[in-house]
Amino acid sequence: MRTRVVPTASGKKAIQVVSKRCGKVTVHKHIGSFSNKEEKSSLLKKAEKFIESASGQTNFFSLLSSARPSEIIITQSKPLFLYELLSGLYNNLGLESFPDPLIKDLVIARVYQPASKLETTEILTDSFGKEYSLKTVYRHLKQALEKGFKEKFQEALINFARADLKDSLKLVFYDVTTLYFESHLKTTLKDFGFSKDHRSSETQIVIGLVVNQKGFPLYFEVFSGKTFEGHTFILVVKNIQKLLRTKKLVVVADSAMISKNNMNELDKEKIGFIVGARIANMPIRLTNYISEKIQGINRKTVFVKRCLGYHLICDYSVKRAVKDRSDREKQIDKAKDLIVSPSKAVNRFKFVKANGSIISLNEELVEKAEKLEGIKGYLTNTDLPKKTIIDHYHDLWKVENSFRITKNDLEARPIFHRLDNTIKAHAVIVFASLAISRYLEIKTGISIKKILKMAGKILTHKVTNTKTGETAYIETTIEDSELKEKIDLLKSLGH
Repeated sequence: MRTRVVPTASGKKAIQVVSKRCGKVTVHKHIGSFSNKEEKSSLLKKAEKFIESASGQTNFFSLLSSARPSEIIITQSKPLFLYELLSGLYNNLGLESFPDPLIKDLVIARVYQPASKLETTEILTDSFGKEYSLKTVYRHLKQALEKGFKEKFQEALINFARADLKDSLKLVFYDVTTLYFESHLKTTLKDFGFSKDHRSSETQIVIGLVVNQKGFPLYFEVFSGKTFEGHTFILVVKNIQKLLRTKKLVVVADSAMISKNNMNELDKEKIGFIVGARIANMPIRLTNYISEKIQGINRKTVFVKRCLGYHLICDYSVKRAVKDRSDREKQIDKAKDLIVSPSKAVNRFKFVKANGSIISLNEELVEKAEKLEGIKGYLTNTDLPKKTIIDHYHDLWKVENSFRITKNDLEARPIFHRLDNTIKAHAVIVFASLAISRYLEIKTGISIKKILKMAGKILTHKVTNTKTGETAYIETTIEDSELKEKIDLLKSLGH
């Protein structure tokens, strides 16, 4: 809170106590009008007393006026600016639709400093003055799951994307990842499966995530760690269509989701799809046709009207061809090494074929791979322009970026929970934290890691006069103009 002087209709001036948040000024009290210096001074003193009684703030300069420097000490410094920023964003995104302050603080702590639940209680106490017992945390997590906070969060974020991000939500992107446990104990959810973290010796869960074109999260689902990612596709797409309440939905996914059954199911439901095509698995006649049409021309596209019952678009990239060639040559070298020194692991090598005990180089497969270097295929049931289809598919990196934030910045794994309900609750907390992080990145163009470092430079200091016992709170002043501009942008978003 602060005071301001404003003109009145009578020609005098008035003193008001105001505060500013998200660019909006709130008048807390009209103190009175003045026409001379004496009246102004009296009103300012009244305003200071009101601010002190209403907010606990003490005028810092009055604290210093009768004190020696040695009598003024800083008794604590906390990152309250950062807390207020994340708290404001939590509210603005509509997550407060689930009214539990502890859940809110867990989300804030996950963005601020990811840690175990025990460490999180210590961080909330030390950094923000929020005290919770570990038992209380787990009780609230269990209750929140039973009261449907996952569904409330998803609904809030979908509404926010539609209203504030101005997204029609007719185009969404889907992908899956895995989060591992440092545990070998299996449960309904925790199980062994194909690990995207290369931790096949440890149990895991599978997470399916839906984001909009800006990479803002809308929906997620938790699956058993042994679930094949292609088997998650139909369930998630139907659920998100129901939540979005749209009949003209197009979903983009990578080739791992593709199967004839999946495509047919979506087409039957009149849901549009753009998925990566496994052209290496297609008949040699078709791959020869595509290669001949492409002719190694950068960015050239080929359209095949009916392939597996749908449209196939292929495009060529010189940069992709260089990488494919490098990968192919490495695989051939490995195959040749295996032929010289045979082992039992023949199936692990791409260009090797075995005829009884005789192992040789699969020349046909090498030739096919060479023809397909630099070519990428996309299957769709939509009538969108070829370039639009290709561009949409390439936007899948935004889901991968969300997974990077989830795993690196939010440290969602390894997971230490044992029970299925606490595992699910952990996933919801991470999901909400991801929404706040991605929104900040979308609006600022700055990574969440840099934003936290920047906002963390502003501390709220408790200053005490040891002689009188008076205290005041002051905030770090930023003098760097470039940093101040960025801080002001953050304030406009949520502080």
